[in-house]
Amino acid sequence: MSKWWSKFGSLLAETKRRNVFKVAGAYAMAAWGISVGVAELLPALGAPSWAVPAFVSAAFLGLPVALVLAWVYEITPKGLVRDPAREQLTADSGRSGNASSTTVFFGSRGVVHVAWQEAGIVHEKSFASDFRLGRDTACEIRFDDPMVSRRHTSVNYTDGAWWISDLGSRNGTSVDGELVARARLPARCSVRLYEAGPPLIFEVRTNRNQTGAPPA
Repeated sequence: MSKWWSKFGSLLAETKRRNVFKVAGAYAMAAWGISVGVAELLPALGAPSWAVPAFVSAAFLGLPVALVLAWVYEITPKGLVRDPAREQLTADSGRSGNASSTTVFFGSRGVVHVAWQEAGIVHEKSFASDFRLGRDTACEIRFDDPMVSRRHTSVNYTDGAWWISDLGSRNGTSVDGELVARARLPARCSVRLYEAGPPLIFEVRTNRNQTGAPPA
């Protein structure tokens, strides 16, 4: 029962995030207002008696179409973008068991080590190349959390330093408690993808053999 309720809560949160309820309310109010106007205007223009009921029916039959469009598309600062349907909730293979999940990609520019806790499990990943964080399956660090945008944040190596950039996310990206659009990563910092989100501990390492403590 608790698992079903958790899935329902996630679906409800995702529906709110995509503004489906707002679109439904706005559409219903607009359809009602236009229908009232049409009911007065069409008879005055000599329209047949079936014209008004037909218009009202067509207007309200368009509500499901509006809801589908609200679910499929997401309004962002960059405009209207397609938001793929939410995938079935499954546990990532790295989240199984009690051990931490660690993936390391070494390179010649040092690495950015990221550690965080999820469901009581410590996860760690290290990157020597650019990477992204978000809900999208293409992101190198992926979160199945409706508060996180599809492509929320990116980390890039530019001009001899590692930089973190917000990708126009809905809830912003904060570094050590300060919202940033783009910032140079310090040697160690705490990053959150929304205000109440779990902290992600970022470490810029020049020595591959360094180890850091997992987040509290």
